[in-house]
Amino acid sequence: MGPGRSREWRAIAAPAAAGLLARLALIALTTPLTLSLDEERLWDLAGSRMHASAFLPPFFPFVLAGLRSLTADSILAVRVVLACGAVASIVLVYRLAERQNGPGAGRTPAWIAALLPTLIYFDGRLRSESLTILLLLAFTFLWTGPRQDQARPLLAAGVLAGLIVLARPELGLFPLILVFIGLRRAEGRRVLRRALLLLPGLLLLVVPWMVRNERVVGSRVVSTNGGYNFWKSFNPETDGSQVPVTDFSLWEGMPEERMDAVGYEAGWRYIAEHPVRSLLLAPAKWGHLFGPERDVLSDLRQGHVPRRSLLADLLFPFVQNVCWALLFGWGLYSLLGPLRSQVKDATLSLLATLLVAHAVFLGDDRFHVPLVPFLCIALPEAWDGSVRGRGALRALLLLLFGEALVWVYILARDAGRIAALIGG
Repeated sequence: MGPGRSREWRAIAAPAAAGLLARLALIALTTPLTLSLDEERLWDLAGSRMHASAFLPPFFPFVLAGLRSLTADSILAVRVVLACGAVASIVLVYRLAERQNGPGAGRTPAWIAALLPTLIYFDGRLRSESLTILLLLAFTFLWTGPRQDQARPLLAAGVLAGLIVLARPELGLFPLILVFIGLRRAEGRRVLRRALLLLPGLLLLVVPWMVRNERVVGSRVVSTNGGYNFWKSFNPETDGSQVPVTDFSLWEGMPEERMDAVGYEAGWRYIAEHPVRSLLLAPAKWGHLFGPERDVLSDLRQGHVPRRSLLADLLFPFVQNVCWALLFGWGLYSLLGPLRSQVKDATLSLLATLLVAHAVFLGDDRFHVPLVPFLCIALPEAWDGSVRGRGALRALLLLLFGEALVWVYILARDAGRIAALIGG
């Protein structure tokens, strides 16, 4: 190994090791873990191999099923394995930042991704965010690689695209928007040829699962929770998030094979009866999508993780949200820069995917997590001296001001819960 490669290896290894240690430390501090409702559902579906169910996308339950078999159903061991997998995401952040911004630009994004509380927290939980991030980064790495006209990396990227859809169906828009951006950049036939090479792997994974679901629940979809979430998104109680929705009487005794259709019928009926409010919910959903991260506080309040001390309990979510607010602002500022690269196109595509999906479906702070490492990748453009137009900067400031108001609203709404947590 030459001196250049040795330096590069150390530059990658240091944040990867620090990130792994941080994740293992948080796992140790939050053990024993009581699973949340979503995690318990995933754990149970993994145990049954999703027998007779299509309510959730299958990728993460099947991964959990494999890990449960390997670890003798140890929740702690599964958490550790998932945390170890996050090391690959840190390495990919480094590589993609170098690919976008040039040699030496990967260190800071990799360190931020390694130590960012948002990623540390989700990499230690039994949720799909961690693996979804890895799939998105790996897809982007193959799509933007130097061998862009060779079939093999694109066929492999198609397999990853299929897994992304099986993890988060709404992210199926991500490669479509990426191809659209390529067409806007006048790549023409070249980008269409590359897109066609994604199809075999994508269809090979997604179509059989949809056929299976038609046989099991009578609906050819990736998951049957689309209608349920659509109903929560267009609901008399909603404010753009799912938190205020408390009346679930519609679903009492509802068989799973009916849930999708009933949810969409109820959602469309509400839109027809309240068209103006339904339109106004879109910016509210975006506000909640990028709002304060409250999962740690929720876990503490509901007793999912052990209480250590009031200082420790409040310090982590406080630092987490300060870091998220800074990353969100600096990340958007970076994306306004003049640099054009395929890696940046992937970040813009993912951002557009989230905006489109959550103009329809409810906003929740957990749903922005896949964007977080991509904002880390974009950050070097924030301090490279590039100039932004005044109009773009004014629009960004206005957007951030609006998001700040949403943060105030959400935190004020949750003040009682936070006070109860502080009071023990």
